[in-house]
Amino acid sequence: MYRPDIDGLRAVAVLAVLIFHAFPSLLPGGFVGVDIFFVISGYLITSILLGQLEANQFSLGHFYAQRIKRIFPALITVLIFCLWVGWIALTSGEYKQLGRYTAGGAVFLNNFLFWRDAGYFDSEAATKPLLHLWSLAIEEQFYLLWPLMLWLCHKLTRTPRSKAILIGWVLFASLWFSDSLAKHDVTADFYSPLTRAWELAVGALLAYRQQYPSHQWRLLSHSPRTSHLLAATGLILLILSFVLIDQNRAFPGLWALLPTLGAACFIAAGMSSKLNQYVLGSRPLVWVGLISYPLYLWHWPLLTFARIFEGQTPSSTVRAALLVASFFLAFLTYQLIERKVRFPASHASRDPRKSRIVSVLCFLMVVVFAFGYAITRHDGFPWRHNDKLGADSHTIVLGADRNLLRHACGLPPAQATSFEWCLSQNKNVASQFAVIGDSKAEALYYGLARESDANQNWLLMGTFPAFSLDKTSTSNILEQALQRLEADSNIQVVVLANSFRHIFSTDKETRFINKSYSAAEIEQLAVNQNEVVSRLQSSGKHVVFFIDNPTLPDPTSCIQGEMTSLPVLRHLLTRKANPYCQIRYTDHLAGTAAYQQFIRELQRINPKLMVFNPLPLLCDTANNVCTYFENKNFLYGYGDHISDYANSKIAKQLLPLIRNLDKL
Repeated sequence: MYRPDIDGLRAVAVLAVLIFHAFPSLLPGGFVGVDIFFVISGYLITSILLGQLEANQFSLGHFYAQRIKRIFPALITVLIFCLWVGWIALTSGEYKQLGRYTAGGAVFLNNFLFWRDAGYFDSEAATKPLLHLWSLAIEEQFYLLWPLMLWLCHKLTRTPRSKAILIGWVLFASLWFSDSLAKHDVTADFYSPLTRAWELAVGALLAYRQQYPSHQWRLLSHSPRTSHLLAATGLILLILSFVLIDQNRAFPGLWALLPTLGAACFIAAGMSSKLNQYVLGSRPLVWVGLISYPLYLWHWPLLTFARIFEGQTPSSTVRAALLVASFFLAFLTYQLIERKVRFPASHASRDPRKSRIVSVLCFLMVVVFAFGYAITRHDGFPWRHNDKLGADSHTIVLGADRNLLRHACGLPPAQATSFEWCLSQNKNVASQFAVIGDSKAEALYYGLARESDANQNWLLMGTFPAFSLDKTSTSNILEQALQRLEADSNIQVVVLANSFRHIFSTDKETRFINKSYSAAEIEQLAVNQNEVVSRLQSSGKHVVFFIDNPTLPDPTSCIQGEMTSLPVLRHLLTRKANPYCQIRYTDHLAGTAAYQQFIRELQRINPKLMVFNPLPLLCDTANNVCTYFENKNFLYGYGDHISDYANSKIAKQLLPLIRNLDKL
């Protein structure tokens, strides 16, 4: 039986996600709308399956055909749109990535792709037009396995209790796994279908309650009082979800109980509740709920492409207009594509097993997959428009030769797993040089390894956001690294490199230091840093402190130029560079004055320390400018991390100085 309040709950979920993506500060926990969707999906699909199983009308072919007719039309439309805009607007590297995620989206594996790609070398989320398809992939993986599991359970036992046990085991095992994983691998917890299955199982449990009412569910009976109480509880839980949960939480884990149980309460309350009947069941929310699927598909690509064209987050007016456009496109998709495919006029077409619609949809999805795969295999078709850009996008690369390195740095395997990076060159000589630090150290390391002589071997250990020996978990890892270096007589030079933002508070937009530091505070920071320097020096090592580079936006935000020669689209599809892609050199020095003073203080405390300043190699100091490219080559590879072009340039200057240290 159709329940309008379920569509209303869908509307709440999708509106929360839209607000979070467009205006994250207004609704910090809006992303939990996806978790509400999971509960709804688990409830609706399991209701259909249990009803068909009990009536002996279940058919796997019929079920999957219905899913194809429900999911494929809007998804194919949005994927084709993204491929078309990407062809015009994206560089070869970006288009290659889009092709990969398009192929992944076509076979519903994007959650695994985004899981694998997550990390420092991953581009920022706001520039991935298909990032939102991770949740659709999890739902489809559920649709693929859950019918088989329920069908087998029904065939083998034919008792309702066995289905309840199955649902219960999935629910509690998945919840336990999610909570365990959240404590040490939030990324895996977020993207894994195993850690999300319990949310779908909550919905499945509600469907079981509906299919097999008995005295066991007396506490959830449909008395008006109970329904009102459940709906009120659901409302409170969802409000708490939107307010208390944010991106800093270890989510999903146990935090996901708030939106999941909130959605479950609303579903359990039913239409007997006034909240469900008059709020969730209201015509505006029901209308949004009906178009919620294409609305979810459309909104994120529009926001991300706007972000790519602007080189920065678009204005609030533009973002609001894009949400309006999302509603318009979703309505058209629902009316002109979804409804015509799912509810064809002819009676013969209503049976998906006899209809050609399913075959056509599958063929189109295969074509989309093939084109996405071809884009990936052909490196994003680089011949499209590189001549139109201010710099060569092929040089937005860091760590291209990473595969030539050895995943070892002289530590036992059990100990090495504590380090994010434990690398050395694949050479037959012992390591004489080491780089330690955070991701800035990693970015420098590739250049030093690449440009070093055949008889020189470099190792990398990290990550340590700050070189401080206070009693923290980070310093424990640092202590292990120091002991490893101190005990190795072959190591002659150690380079320290880390970001100044791990030492000083910085502004999110300008990236400059945004807090006043007293001379005493800066001196103490230098003293803390020198503890590590002195320890290494006392063990006979020469120590080099590498000054951090200017903090510019991600290089993909700095691409600029007309992306097409078509007169109609030429000016509309022009990419703008983020205004912070170019700053004055003197502004950088002024904005990092505390850091510059810290370096001088460190040199004063320890005159034996060698300090290397890469700024003259990354900035045109004569013309007072620091920018993102030089001679058509990008100086930055991702975020504010130097590129392979830049780290080679720096290494060629730094290595002779290090060789001289080795001779002292």
